[in-house]
Amino acid sequence: MLKNAQKAVRKISGDYHKKWVTTSTFFHSLITEQLGQVAHSYIHGGRYAKDLEVDIADVILCCLAYLNWLDKDASAAFEKSLRKHRQVLEGLKRRK
Repeated sequence: MLKNAQKAVRKISGDYHKKWVTTSTFFHSLITEQLGQVAHSYIHGGRYAKDLEVDIADVILCCLAYLNWLDKDASAAFEKSLRKHRQVLEGLKRRK
């Protein structure tokens, strides 16, 4: 499902990250910074903030770069996460 997106990110930054990034702290900081940008955009512009969707996509891109660095398959991870999301939502629906 995310195979092509992960491959595109790997093509752009995979070699660089493998050479220069030595700990996960780099990606934790990068993702946190990108989430801060999303929050800033939303706080100042609401759901119609200019390029809010790009800011959110930046978070996704950082996560794909992190998965590349870890040599993990984003598609497999996403499928597991999607199943977990579905189970949580089904549990919430049963509570009503």
